[in-house]
Amino acid sequence: MADTVIKLRLNQQQLELMDRTIAQGVAPDRASLVRLALREYAAARKADATAEAAR
Repeated sequence: MADTVIKLRLNQQQLELMDRTIAQGVAPDRASLVRLALREYAAARKADATAEAAR
């Protein structure tokens, strides 16, 4: 799979939330946390699409 570059603009509150989440051990750094969030979002969308197709 080819790498895709994305650019996020986060406000201070969002950055602080990310940093607290990282401090809890969910991910080692901000980039890893964003990758995790994107994977989880994609998986949820795929599950929704599959459920919708089954109707």
